[in-house]
Amino acid sequence: MLVEKFAMEKPVRPWDVLAEKNFALFWFSLLVSAIGSQFTSVAVAWQIYELTDSPFQLGLTGLFRAVPVIVFALTGGWLADRVERRRLLVVTQGLSLLLSFSLGLLTDSGHIMVWHIYGVIFAASVLNSFDIPARMALIPNLVRREHLTTAFALSVTLRQTALLAGPFVAGLIIAWAGLRWCYYLDALSFLAVIVCLVFMRIQRTQAAPKREPALKSMVEGLSFVRHNRVILALLVMDACVSFFGAYRAMMPVFARDILAVGPAGLGALLGAPAIGALVGSGVVMGLGDPRRKARWIVAITLLYTMGLLVFAVSRSFTLSLALAFILGALDAMGETLRMTLIQLMTPDSLRGRVQGLVHIFVIGGPYLGHAQIGLAASLFGAPGAVIMGGLIGSAVVGWMAKTVSELRATKV
Repeated sequence: MLVEKFAMEKPVRPWDVLAEKNFALFWFSLLVSAIGSQFTSVAVAWQIYELTDSPFQLGLTGLFRAVPVIVFALTGGWLADRVERRRLLVVTQGLSLLLSFSLGLLTDSGHIMVWHIYGVIFAASVLNSFDIPARMALIPNLVRREHLTTAFALSVTLRQTALLAGPFVAGLIIAWAGLRWCYYLDALSFLAVIVCLVFMRIQRTQAAPKREPALKSMVEGLSFVRHNRVILALLVMDACVSFFGAYRAMMPVFARDILAVGPAGLGALLGAPAIGALVGSGVVMGLGDPRRKARWIVAITLLYTMGLLVFAVSRSFTLSLALAFILGALDAMGETLRMTLIQLMTPDSLRGRVQGLVHIFVIGGPYLGHAQIGLAASLFGAPGAVIMGGLIGSAVVGWMAKTVSELRATKV
């Protein structure tokens, strides 16, 4: 009934949601922080590959990001349903600032080693396991109920905007000023969110949580997802495609060894998917009435896996940029539809815990995929690893589309 209710409502325009002061401040501060985080992501990838010359060790960054997600995300989701989410975010953002600053100091001193980077990546992922569920669960407290769908779509757009601006600028910073400034600027970007959260005035607060054991509370969230075949199918399909098709983890290899375009080219290759993503998420929001869009998810995801195959065999920088753009557009369209559907089918009292589980599938899957594709690239080369991922991803999408008929019939 909740899904049908939202499907019948008049479409809400993005600027209507951004007119709500609290959400607008939160959204723009997160955008600044997300762009800064991309500076660190690009710098870390380039620095590890420069230090080791190893695709496998480059891919290991995904493992150090994935393990904390798998271990702590459910706890983070539970905590987001039990404590004041704003205070939790102030703590996680402040600690994240210190981690980025430490990478800058280590790089500046000339003493940085690969294990330092892995350690910071691991600690940052632990913090994100508590930060992201609280961040997503806070949004319903910042907007009116009828604005939720567009607010979550704007959250996807935020991340893709950061993926556009961050890598482009990071590539230029690395080429002109050095890696250390990527880390220092990222540290400064966290201040935007902290200041916003401190001065934010929230009218509606979450209901007092039920006093029940933590384990029982987390099991309740797991049970909800397990019994919802549509949500479970979306998460499994997305995680499998992201795991086997984590082509972005190999971008330093494509940029340096295959296309020979250096760090500036790396920024372009990482930024092109974000340009496409902005277009893709904009198309979804612009279509208005979300009824029956869920049927598109399977087709969009299948096209994405086929695009991976073409990207892997490209030896033209221009063609690779175009393909990266298309992959970004398809990825954002699918993600916007998936996240909107999941949010609308989840009761507010379970949003933190469900977002914790979503974090495991949607974030943990790609991170583990970095390690998987790094190992595959060390055996078959980066293009061979991406081809393998595209083929396996296509098979998974076909199997899930055939198995879960509810996905094709869902009206969202």
